[in-house]
Amino acid sequence: MDGFLDHLIAWAEFYGYPLVFFGVLLENLGVPLPGETVVLVAGFLASPFGGSYFRLVWIIPITFAAAVLGASLGYAVGHRWARPRLKRVGHFLFLTPGRLELVERYFDKYGIWTLIGCRFVTGLRVVCALAAGVAAMPWWRFFFGSTVGAAGWSVLIALAGFYFGKSFKLLHEWLDWGAWIALGAIIMTVTTIYIWRRLRKRSHR
Repeated sequence: MDGFLDHLIAWAEFYGYPLVFFGVLLENLGVPLPGETVVLVAGFLASPFGGSYFRLVWIIPITFAAAVLGASLGYAVGHRWARPRLKRVGHFLFLTPGRLELVERYFDKYGIWTLIGCRFVTGLRVVCALAAGVAAMPWWRFFFGSTVGAAGWSVLIALAGFYFGKSFKLLHEWLDWGAWIALGAIIMTVTTIYIWRRLRKRSHR
């Protein structure tokens, strides 16, 4: 991991702000790239300890704009391509029409909070916008949740990289572990609820 971070720092120094923009945009579009790590690196390189290669006043709005645009494109892909394919073929990745109905109900109830929270969870950040599009979440609700989440995430991660520059690699490990723990907790919660509902249905029968 240290070698990867060293390479990423060198790439950021060479490619500058475009690397930050496209790294974040592609991750939010659904491409499994380390967008959060790119922002941490940019924040670190904006700090005096990182050499002040970047300016924090530019890193935050660039990250925010890339996150909102990437998520919007991911939503469009889910809504305009993946959802029609699911309706036509009968499946898309792990989704079936029956599971789609559950996803639609979930996003109808918790969509905004999910979009805000998934910004801070590795893995979910990649698929969340696509899932919202497939579930046909109303655009204005999606955009609101996505924008609020992107604002908080871009500020927090950029400032973390900036102010914890001396412990940059340790900070990255903590955030990485915290994100995986949060993802595991979410998966366990969803699985528990699913099993509980299935058992309730069987007991009623």
